[in-house]
Amino acid sequence: MNIPIELHHIPTAWRGHEPFAIWLVQRLQPNVTVDLGVDSGFSTFSLAIPNIGTVYGIDHFAGDPHAGFRNTYDSVMATKDVLKNKYGIDNIQIIKGDFIEVSKTWTQPIDILHLDGFHTYDSAKADFLHWLPHLQENGVMLMHDVVSFPSVKQVYDESTMYRCYFPHSAGLGVLSRNKEIIEEIVKLFGLTFENA
Repeated sequence: MNIPIELHHIPTAWRGHEPFAIWLVQRLQPNVTVDLGVDSGFSTFSLAIPNIGTVYGIDHFAGDPHAGFRNTYDSVMATKDVLKNKYGIDNIQIIKGDFIEVSKTWTQPIDILHLDGFHTYDSAKADFLHWLPHLQENGVMLMHDVVSFPSVKQVYDESTMYRCYFPHSAGLGVLSRNKEIIEEIVKLFGLTFENA
């Protein structure tokens, strides 16, 4: 699959997870993917590249002490337009808002959910708890920074779902109630199977 050259210039700690994101979307064929923590858009765009289902990128676009304080909304929207007009990738919806507030009115079952918000334990746990009820029974949750932030790893470790994680690019936790999908990912990508 050709990766749009415009994505090569986006600064991100998520770059190493792009091949897995594309594989996961092609494997699960999701109707709804939610990316909490758009920042500069790389993870959102990576999940949208296969052009399957709708990818909702949610962020308040004000930054935080961990990611830095910056407003990336205009650049994200500009890249979104390029992906649509140049590559036909037209499945991205950007929602400007607070994760918890958006979760209170969310009504769609989610197939892939990516958590990458503020990385304190309390914030990561709140995102996990508010969004987990929206995840389909066979859905997959991704948690970025499980290696770089012990607080995020703690939330990951406390989960009762089946799980594994990629140690590179700050770490990406992969969690699901579906044991078979985690076992498949472990086998294909050489990871270690974990469950509570």
